[in-house]
Amino acid sequence: PAAHEPNLARSLSNLGVQLSEAGRRSEALTAEQQAVKIRRRLAADNPAAHEPDLAASLTNLGVRLSEAGRRSEALTAEQQAVKIRRRLAADNPAAHEPNLAGSLTNLGNRLSEAGRRSEALTATEEAVKIYRRLAADNPAAHEPNLAASLTNLGVRLSEAGRRSEALTAEQQAVDIRRRLAADNPAAHEPNLAGSLTNLGNRLSEAGRRSEALTATEEAVKIYRRLAADNPAAHEPNLARSLSNLGIQLSEAGRRSEALTAEQQAVKIRRRLAADNPAAHEPNLAASLSNLGVQLSEAGRRSEALTAEQQAVDIRRRLAADNPAAHEPNLARSLSNLGVQLSEAGRRSEALTATKEAVKIYRRLAADNPAAHEPNLARSLINWAWVRYEAQQDPSGALRATGEAVEIYRWLVTAVPAQFLSPLRAGLGLQADLLLRLGRMREAEAIRRWLRENPLPPDPHHR
Repeated sequence: PAAHEPNLARSLSNLGVQLSEAGRRSEALTAEQQAVKIRRRLAADNPAAHEPDLAASLTNLGVRLSEAGRRSEALTAEQQAVKIRRRLAADNPAAHEPNLAGSLTNLGNRLSEAGRRSEALTATEEAVKIYRRLAADNPAAHEPNLAASLTNLGVRLSEAGRRSEALTAEQQAVDIRRRLAADNPAAHEPNLAGSLTNLGNRLSEAGRRSEALTATEEAVKIYRRLAADNPAAHEPNLARSLSNLGIQLSEAGRRSEALTAEQQAVKIRRRLAADNPAAHEPNLAASLSNLGVQLSEAGRRSEALTAEQQAVDIRRRLAADNPAAHEPNLARSLSNLGVQLSEAGRRSEALTATKEAVKIYRRLAADNPAAHEPNLARSLINWAWVRYEAQQDPSGALRATGEAVEIYRWLVTAVPAQFLSPLRAGLGLQADLLLRLGRMREAEAIRRWLRENPLPPDPHHR
């Protein structure tokens, strides 16, 4: 054992990576756990010789555990890896800083999964800072990892509501990965597709929907080809890009195609979640919620309600275990569910669902306005609309609409392309409520403003 266990651990760790790339994630986790067990024992006897390898296996174990949906254990493993590598890098930066940056990137992902988004952003920013310095000295060696940390930084900045910076980071990641994929498609196309998917989200947030759709369509095209060759490895990412494509096609008015894309995403994610609920149920809930919206737009309201109710059921269970990670998505599904219940004539239930969504978003926005105020405004509009349809408490509905309109007025100054349309929708509802309350002059003033300030032509519809 003494002579061969170090090599056995290295082989097991490499096997774990290769099994994961092949989509055989359960076997990958087992292999990495065996490697960590051996390396813990070796490092206990000789830290100087074996701690670097233990840190490598711990960071890999964190990824494998996350893939299996065991997120708390994944975070613990990654924190241990960062602790070891930070100590090693303090003594020898040239040898250990690249690995420290890798573990910090992964730690950012694990912290985000746990809902600890501020800490996640801090870890990811530190990783990017290290990789930028390393890539400046040796681009060939460090640019792939710089791109990975930049794409993660884009997600973290978006979660913090810093959307302009998020877009810049993601564009930089795509630029690097596009260049790398041109030289070596087999090695870098999967990562390029991942960054393109994220870029589509960031462009959509910025209201640049035509460019967002182009990026996401390219990602889907790459993932379809990769998943045809290796479904187990690439279907999860294909489903993610299809779900995003459905949203962006809907925004472009191409609703039939949007529905098809979202149905494909749900089909894949149902199958994945049946095999591994912990890993795939959060994503299944996201696709079900999106599907509910697409079905509602297609007039298939009964099916829409079923899909959204399933999303709420999953997200309520997830939020009970980890509120910080899952409450924002629960609130979104509740707001959508309320609209669909109202359309089905179940107005009392609709009021309950939309009120709960507003309550959650109000609490979240109090802690992080930049990240959650857009969704608070949206949920306020839905809550007010449900009350309008139910002919209940028009004064309360008017107050909610007024609050949403004020939020949207502020957001429009920053990102007009994204928020002008919801602002106009909120103003239209405000005018309807004023009319119902007999305040004709105020209602007409809003409607006159809407007539005199039409939306600019939308280049995304065709």
